[in-house]
Amino acid sequence: MPTLNQNIRNGLNFTWSTQAILFCAIIIACIGLNVDSAPIVIGAMLISPLMAPVVGIGYGLGNSNSKVLIQSLRLLLIQVTIAVVGATVYFFISPLNATSAQLLARTEPTLWDVLIALVGGFAGIISSAKKDGGNIVPGVAIATALMPPLCTVGYGISHLNTTFIVGAGYLFLINAFFIALATAIGTIFFRIRSGEKLNVPVRQQLVLLVVSIIIVIPSSISAYSIVHNSYINTQLSQFIEAKLSDQYITKQSVSGKRIELSVIGKRLSEEQVKDLTKSLQDYHLDGYQLDLNQLTKGNYITPKEFQKYIKQTGNTDAIQDNPSSSGNNINTSFDKNKDVLKTIQTDLNSQYSKEISNIFVGKVKDTDNSAKQLVVIALSKTGEASRSKIKKTADKLAADHNVRITIQFVDGSTKKS
Repeated sequence: MPTLNQNIRNGLNFTWSTQAILFCAIIIACIGLNVDSAPIVIGAMLISPLMAPVVGIGYGLGNSNSKVLIQSLRLLLIQVTIAVVGATVYFFISPLNATSAQLLARTEPTLWDVLIALVGGFAGIISSAKKDGGNIVPGVAIATALMPPLCTVGYGISHLNTTFIVGAGYLFLINAFFIALATAIGTIFFRIRSGEKLNVPVRQQLVLLVVSIIIVIPSSISAYSIVHNSYINTQLSQFIEAKLSDQYITKQSVSGKRIELSVIGKRLSEEQVKDLTKSLQDYHLDGYQLDLNQLTKGNYITPKEFQKYIKQTGNTDAIQDNPSSSGNNINTSFDKNKDVLKTIQTDLNSQYSKEISNIFVGKVKDTDNSAKQLVVIALSKTGEASRSKIKKTADKLAADHNVRITIQFVDGSTKKS
């Protein structure tokens, strides 16, 4: 206990140098969040002195020491003010206004943040009780992340975005409260271990319990939402794999009780679509409505739907036109199979010059971000015979070159745009 007491009190001294370090840490963290760099944010958390007053609050509660508690609360209020003001000023003058993933990650706290703060708090109090805490305290500072939420609050204030202010503020509250709570529990444990007589009032214990429950409720709801959405997406993936394996999924989204799928492939009848909707219940998707957007008309994809399909992929490495046709190329960025695709393109155009008006080849990405080699053939002579013959040749060429391709036919009126 003497070591714990000394280490806790040493961190509660208000010095201008400590607050200057805090301000520097805030600016570094803001830059890291602004440019979406996790290593920079981690560096800021390593030098941040924010942990000291939070641990001091927990120690004051667990030791029933009102002087330490008040001193810690005052220091935390000062440091939070410095952090928020510094972050607000930085983001107000920063030329980078885009919302980074690092910023967004601090706006939706969950139950896991509560667990991290609790476990981190326990690790912190244990290390404070040791003469040599080693690298535990820096690790706790990184894991519990007190600094980034305050920076995100500053971002929200500078952009007048209440979602960021409330979400990040709540995350900071979770981290600070449960680190303090874990510290208080750890302090009580060490007191019992050293043979001290406890004098923690029952009223104080009840207040801590009630406040803990109130703080945990919103994060529990958020955690449930994440788990539920993950489960729904898993079930939907199984449904697609089993029922729509012959279709190429270009768009997939779940909004409320509505599942939206955009597909390319053999056109399904209304009866087949109804059967698909009914089969959702077999994958625990009862009550969901299937909205199936079929981009193909018959066995062909129309020029309009083809352009929509390319836009839906959201991919920059998309399509190259037939080199023997006139007009401008679309995108010509290819992977290691580009020469094979171009060979298939040339061979098909040579063998079926009368049947084919244009060939598009390239790489596209599906909604699951997996790359596929795509060959889109525009027929000048439509008909199942031509389509079957050309597909058979294309498949053989792909097999000869040991590459897997997705073949799609576009109706004969297609012209390059």
